[in-house]
Amino acid sequence: MDTKTAAPLGVYSINTTLISAWFGATFTTLILSLLLVFHLSTPMVVKQQGQSFNLYAALPDTSTQVSESIEDSDARAKIIENFFKGYNSPLSKFGEAFVKTADKYKLDYRLLPSIAMQESNGGRKLISDSFNPFGYGIYSSQVKRFTSFEEAIDRVGRGLREDYLDKGLTTAEKIMPKYTPPSVALGGPWAKGVSTFMEELR
Repeated sequence: MDTKTAAPLGVYSINTTLISAWFGATFTTLILSLLLVFHLSTPMVVKQQGQSFNLYAALPDTSTQVSESIEDSDARAKIIENFFKGYNSPLSKFGEAFVKTADKYKLDYRLLPSIAMQESNGGRKLISDSFNPFGYGIYSSQVKRFTSFEEAIDRVGRGLREDYLDKGLTTAEKIMPKYTPPSVALGGPWAKGVSTFMEELR
């Protein structure tokens, strides 16, 4: 006679339930892990937020020093282009020429564009066929003419270096009496205007 006793039916039922639960939990964990890995490997796209700010709150001091340092970043050309575009100026295409001249003659890159804005609204008000947006060498009927804006930028840049900065005229206020003497008697609007444009280009 066989003395072995059969396992109760309830034991098999418990074992089956435990095995099913284990497989279910494993499968669920695997799915969640895959979803987490997919989420972490997906690049996040962040929208850039615009920000508005004022460049300056008041008119700058006319004794702003004309720097002779050369900046490393050549975002300068783009800054000049955008500056002139804001005034619908024909000089907006010459950002590189202004930077090249500033580096060549060790000028503050903002000086020539600022004089052009003060003298001719950025080249919008020119003597016919002069290509002279700087008012340079213009005395009543005498008009200094150039063959292109590029020539004017280079020639006036050289003149500022040799005839002004090298002689210690290193601020708009000091440049003014020699560059445009009539402005002195009017209280210096030329120097104030140039300094304001230089601050805007900072």
